[in-house]
Amino acid sequence: MQASRSARSGLSSAWLFDLLFAGTPAVRWAVAGTLPPGFERVDRFAVFPAAGSRSFMVSLADRRGTSSALTSYNSLRSGRTRLARRVLGLGLRTGLAQPLVRDKIDIGIATGATDAQLARELLGEHLRLLFGREQIVMAFGGGSGPYRKPVLQVFSTGGTPLGYIKVGWNDWARAAVSREAAALQARAAQPMNLGVPDFLGLSVWRGLDLLITGPLPRRSRRVSSKSGLPPASVLREVSALAPGFTGELAASPWWLSLRSRIQAAGFDPAARSALQLAVDRIEQAHGHVALTFGAWHGDLVPWNLARCGSRLYAWDWEYSTQDAPLGFDAVHYYFQVAFVAGQCPLGEATALAADRAAAALRALGVPAEAHRLVATLHLLELAIRHEDARSATGEIDKRFYPAVTDVLRHALAEPGGLTDPRSAGRAA
Repeated sequence: MQASRSARSGLSSAWLFDLLFAGTPAVRWAVAGTLPPGFERVDRFAVFPAAGSRSFMVSLADRRGTSSALTSYNSLRSGRTRLARRVLGLGLRTGLAQPLVRDKIDIGIATGATDAQLARELLGEHLRLLFGREQIVMAFGGGSGPYRKPVLQVFSTGGTPLGYIKVGWNDWARAAVSREAAALQARAAQPMNLGVPDFLGLSVWRGLDLLITGPLPRRSRRVSSKSGLPPASVLREVSALAPGFTGELAASPWWLSLRSRIQAAGFDPAARSALQLAVDRIEQAHGHVALTFGAWHGDLVPWNLARCGSRLYAWDWEYSTQDAPLGFDAVHYYFQVAFVAGQCPLGEATALAADRAAAALRALGVPAEAHRLVATLHLLELAIRHEDARSATGEIDKRFYPAVTDVLRHALAEPGGLTDPRSAGRAA
């Protein structure tokens, strides 16, 4: 046990502390001031509420570093969040806010632990050595639901951002870390007008895969959902990161991989059956359709984009693959803006994405008769992505599933055709 049952029941981030500061008898975490005898405090984290049921944890090891962890890249946040973080960051930097922080967690190491034990068993010490610093300040969060994964920020005590770390902690997250590492390495080998974070390396610590990337430029500014999809030239540049080809859908590596993924162990039987039926119907009616395939970002959305001067930057390449149907990034952008940012029902978001992406698909050379097919294939990709994550965590995205099976069924209801799924979304 790393913390008392009462502490766990009131702390939504307990799983994160268990993951990062447990698993060894020499390390404990506990509510501030309650470390058991025989343990010395090596760090203290403030726990702040974030969007939804999430939490954001910041080390209180150094005032300037702690303040910077809250306020760096504030221009990427909404106005209300930006103001709240600026005020809180000022309070932490002056020391006035520390006594007012309600939730604090202590990290302890067994008394008498050697330097070798510290380096081996304390995440903060491991990261300090990786970045070659005397001391660092760490902040982290981890989200919720099937896609949850810890993301850490590392700062110097002077407040300089040093890098970001994504943690592969289960099969799905490890695969995501591996995909992003490969994507960033490929982009480093083929320079782009689109900016990406620097790939700093992969590290393994206590069974966790750590992807280390550099920070964004300090003057980065957020991209609003109202700014619209990046131009077709950006989408072509991303697609060209892999050798593109045009061929029949049913014979494409992407489609064959899709079929293989559905058979993966851990998929829910009902979901597998629904996905298999959708794949069979699509192949029967549209398997002969010629599509162009290439690389895609995988999660090209406004909140993964920023501008620094005239240059556009994109991060979170963890879903990037080399052989997706051309146009997926355009459809995904509008789908996520509608479904996540706009909170539209799934069927409505799917139809809106197909409609709004039409101009970009035309600019990319996707034939008009294939637009609805590309949108349906994108939704199928997201459905399998959801099952990949659920098989690793046991959790579902309740807005997405099981609604996606109804939307796919309605979209494929007409033999040989693809229908508008809006009515299915309203019913769901």
